[in-house]
Amino acid sequence: MKNPFRYEFIEEDPELINRVKERERIREALLERGSRLLVQGRRRMGKTTVCKAVVNELRREKHAVMLVDFSTATQLADLSNALLRGITASLGKSWQDYATDLMKSLSLQLETEADPQTGAIKLRLKPSARKAPLDEQRGTFIGILNRANALAKKKKIHLGIVIDEFQELGRFEEEATLWNLRGEIQHHANLSYVFTGSRAHLIKMLMSSDRAFYKMFRVLNFESIEIGEMRTWLAKRFRDHKIKAEPLLDDLLALSETCTVDRLRLAAMCFPMALRAGELTEEIIQTAHAGIIEEDKAFFHSDWQQLTAHQQNVLRALAEGETKLTSESVRDRYSLPTSGSVTNTLKSLFERGILYELEMAPGYAFDNPYFRHWVHLRNRDDLGLG
Repeated sequence: MKNPFRYEFIEEDPELINRVKERERIREALLERGSRLLVQGRRRMGKTTVCKAVVNELRREKHAVMLVDFSTATQLADLSNALLRGITASLGKSWQDYATDLMKSLSLQLETEADPQTGAIKLRLKPSARKAPLDEQRGTFIGILNRANALAKKKKIHLGIVIDEFQELGRFEEEATLWNLRGEIQHHANLSYVFTGSRAHLIKMLMSSDRAFYKMFRVLNFESIEIGEMRTWLAKRFRDHKIKAEPLLDDLLALSETCTVDRLRLAAMCFPMALRAGELTEEIIQTAHAGIIEEDKAFFHSDWQQLTAHQQNVLRALAEGETKLTSESVRDRYSLPTSGSVTNTLKSLFERGILYELEMAPGYAFDNPYFRHWVHLRNRDDLGLG
C-alpha cells in the first residue's frame, strides 16, 4: 500500500497542504511582466514544491513558465545551462529562433539533445564552456537572459522564470558583476522572476543596504504551516486508511517541530506501524522517531566530526534547552568559551545551516529536530545528562 506521507522527492504534480496565499502570490508574480519576487524561508518548508505546483498549473493554461534549479551548480556555466534548459523548454517551437539568436549575438557554441521520454529538445553549452574564463562565463549567463527577453518581446510573449536557490549566485559572482546583473534584470520587461532562497545568511548578504540586490524584490516569507492546518491534513490521511490518529497528532507534531518535510517524515515512518495497529500510539511515534535518528546517525556523526570543540559544546547546550548561553553557570556546565566567543560560535553555526534564527532567547535553534535529539542522546552518553 502506498504511504500517503511521501516526502523523499517532489512529484510531477505535487499535493499541497493549503498554501493558498503563497500560491496566489507566486502565480501573480509569474504572470506580471517585469515582476520580481523573492520567496525566502528555511529548508524543507516546501518552497520548491509550491513553486513547481504553480508552474505546472500555469503550463496547463499554456503560459510560458519554467523552474530552474541552481542548487547543484559547481560553476557559473552550470547556471547558464540550467537557464538554457528551462528557457528552451518553455519556448516550444520557438527554441530554434532562440538558439540561432544566441549563436549569432553571443557567439555561443551550443549542442542539442532530445529527451528520450518526451522528445523535447534540450539546449546546452558545449563542455568547453565550463573551462572558459570567468568573465566569459559571466557574459554568457547575463546574455542568455537578455536574449530571452529580446525574443519574448519580438514574439510578443511573456516568460515566467522561477530560479530555485538563487543565493548560489553569490558563490560565483563578484560584487561588480552582481550590480551589472541587477541593471540588466531591471530592463527585462518581458520576463518575470520568482527567486527562492533558503540560506538566510547568504540572502542577507546579497540584499543588505550596500549590496546589489537591495530592495530589488518584493518578498514572500515562507513560514511554517499553521499547526491546526497540519493536524487536520495529517488526520484525514490517517483516517482515509482507517487509522485513528487524532489524539496523538499533537505529540507527533511536537517531536517533528515546524518544517513540513520533517513532519511528513515522522508521519511516514509511523504509517506502516499504525496501519497494522489500526491506530497511532505513543509507542509507535517514539519507535518511528528513534528509527529516523538511527537512519541518520552516520550523517549526524560525520557533520559532528567536522565541528570545532566550541561548536560542539554550544550545540550540546542548545540540545538541552539552555537559553542563557553566555551566563557563567551554563558556560561552566558545558565548557563554553567567553561570552563573545559564544556569540561568534552561534553565528558560525547559523552560517553553516545547522542553526536558524529565532526572535526569542537564545536567538538560534537547531534547524533539524532529529539532529538536536541525536546531540541530546550524545549528551546522555558523553556528559551523563538525562
